[in-house]
Amino acid sequence: MSSPLPTAERSLAPDLARGLALLGIALANAPVHLSGLALGPGGRPVEAGPADRAVDAVIGLFVDNRAFPMFTALFAFGLAVMARRAWTRGAPWPQTRGVLLRRCSWLAVFGLVHALLLFDGDILLTYGLLGLAVVALWLRASLRALLWWGGASLLVFAAFSALDGTSVAGGDDALFGLSAQTYLGGLGMRAVSVGGLVVMAPLLVLYLLPPAVLGLLAERRGVLTHPGQHLPLLRRVAVVGFAVSVAGALPLVAASLQVVSWPGWADALAGALHGLTGLAGAMAFLAGVAWIVAVRRPSGVLAGALVAVGRRSLTCYLLQSLVMAPLLAPWGLGLGAGTGTAVVSAVAVATYLLTVVVAVALERAGRPGPAEALLRRLTYGPRRERVADTGAAVRPVGQDAGTTGS
Repeated sequence: MSSPLPTAERSLAPDLARGLALLGIALANAPVHLSGLALGPGGRPVEAGPADRAVDAVIGLFVDNRAFPMFTALFAFGLAVMARRAWTRGAPWPQTRGVLLRRCSWLAVFGLVHALLLFDGDILLTYGLLGLAVVALWLRASLRALLWWGGASLLVFAAFSALDGTSVAGGDDALFGLSAQTYLGGLGMRAVSVGGLVVMAPLLVLYLLPPAVLGLLAERRGVLTHPGQHLPLLRRVAVVGFAVSVAGALPLVAASLQVVSWPGWADALAGALHGLTGLAGAMAFLAGVAWIVAVRRPSGVLAGALVAVGRRSLTCYLLQSLVMAPLLAPWGLGLGAGTGTAVVSAVAVATYLLTVVVAVALERAGRPGPAEALLRRLTYGPRRERVADTGAAVRPVGQDAGTTGS
């Protein structure tokens, strides 16, 4: 099996964006570990102190429904980069498709194990299923087809986002006679949750399709691999997208902070608006990172640390659960029981910093993340022919059969 793509050949913007996005993922996932509390709009505790309210405001405005669409766009972007690099090397499409399908299948298996053993808020299972659909249906689709599917799936995206505006009467410490107070009870509850995810797989794929389409379009335009060629576009997306994102987040954030009290249907609309404008926020963040990379290529300790995390995003994502679940879950130390978002968010930040230390140590040792190495081994096996890693940079080329060029 050949080695990963050399660091010098990788594009900086996607790796840097992944490294920053993982902090958002940790903060967005932290409240999932809350238990024993009544939750209101946005999944925030109804009873909260000043510190909790401040944290809820920051996360609601800048993280929720913003971090995961960005991560999803980068995931689809990575698949497209892998396919593009294989095409430039002359690999036939059936061979490339087989590699990508195996990679996505194994990613789904990673997610299944992760969701069952540690965290039922896992995204890898859904990403694996999304990747299978993208490779089979949309990776080589025409621009018109991509835009049509992306636009049509916004209805599903809005419907799922509307659920963020609904209130939850109580915690989730028990389900079907299973108790989250023990690991085995929690395992049973997570198994039920995973079963629900599998049943809803087609809808979840459509839910994630809008940001995935944006990631595919970003690869075709080369805005992340060659940001210097797209500075006016990047500036517009960053500035306008950020303004739209913050404005669209305000109604749901106001409801989650108990500043306003609306009927249920209005909360649902606020949730839908929060999600839809989150797409703008995610693209604004990506554009901002690419803009900074093009104008002043970041260097130094901080940039190096973030890039190290981004290059090992799978390992760092799984490490978050390995640390946070035992600390916060009822079957572990139970720090998430009866506490607020300030506490669990502090744990999330500390956990993220730990992943930074691990990633930097691996970077200095010249080693990939163990999860990335395992996924690569499972995908390619003893075969030496392989396509690029997710973050690889390749110069956009002319259009392939069925593929719109940049």
